[in-house]
Amino acid sequence: MEISKKQIQQIQIILSKRELDREERLQFLSDHFNREITTTKDLTFVEAEDLIYFLNTGKKSNSNWAFFDKSKFVSERKLLFSYLYQAQWVTKKEGYTEVPDLERLSNFLKSPKSPVKKPLKKFEKQDWSKLLQAFRNIVKGTYK
Repeated sequence: MEISKKQIQQIQIILSKRELDREERLQFLSDHFNREITTTKDLTFVEAEDLIYFLNTGKKSNSNWAFFDKSKFVSERKLLFSYLYQAQWVTKKEGYTEVPDLERLSNFLKSPKSPVKKPLKKFEKQDWSKLLQAFRNIVKGTYK
């Protein structure tokens, strides 16, 4: 999801207090996200939230909502991972070919597009069914 106007304003206000010119601000953002940022509008909604948190606290947000309890909802989690592979939500990891991209899943769970806005560790049975239905639709959209 795209960054909101309110988030852009918050970022601009916070960064203006650091007395950085436009080029310095963009360089700061590029360094922070390890990719080239040419405008604040290049950020996603979730990236903007994390940046605002970092700028206000000086700490990176460690809240990965994709962490799960290994002993609960095993079959649902396996099905979710299957959908992640089918939707190509994977990342390369040293020693493995591809693994599910839990950072992307975490960002999805935090976004307005998620049917359930809470960490996987707090999911109940009905939450899993909503999330799995959403991923069925994502997979369908991937292969249209």
